Amino acid sequence: MVDDAFRATLPDMSETALTERLSLGGHELLVQVTPPRRFEDYGPKVDVVHVWVIRPDGIPAALRDLYPNASPEATYRMWGFLCEQLSAAAILAYGLRNDPDEVNPQLGCWGPRPDLASFADDGATALVIGLAIDTRKANRPDRAELLALAVRSAMVASLRRWAEEARPARRPNPRLN
Repeated sequence: MVDDAFRATLPDMSETALTERLSLGGHELLVQVTPPRRFEDYGPKVDVVHVWVIRPDGIPAALRDLYPNASPEATYRMWGFLCEQLSAAAILAYGLRNDPDEVNPQLGCWGPRPDLASFADDGATALVIGLAIDTRKANRPDRAELLALAVRSAMVASLRRWAEEARPARRPNPRLN
């Protein structure tokens, strides 16, 4: 079960730019994206956007909810895909310039969900993610609506891939061959 200490660390999601319900592989999920916000400790030119995926019981989802038997290698690969998609969303929306010496956007997650921590792999990581985007490198800053849509699309595309990979492989029917 998710304890109060973990819940206390979650971002404030009371204001959202986008909320969407979806059904994947028999799982009902809620995806929410905040509008860009500024936090003093990040600096005046950094937009911070949070996205999370919530189960019907209010607990943040994890890859293991969709794919309980995923290998540690598969969870690493699938989380890598999600991170690539989220980075591409920010780059697209803000027109970020590629700088090989600096990571922009920077991604952060909330770590393993307490009830899944025994797995000790990426499959236990709660789907609660922050994107910090340095807007000094943006060709098109202040595109909050496009950013929310792109982040949502990145999350949904990743969730769909996870659900697809979780499906058992279908054997060909020998009678049809």
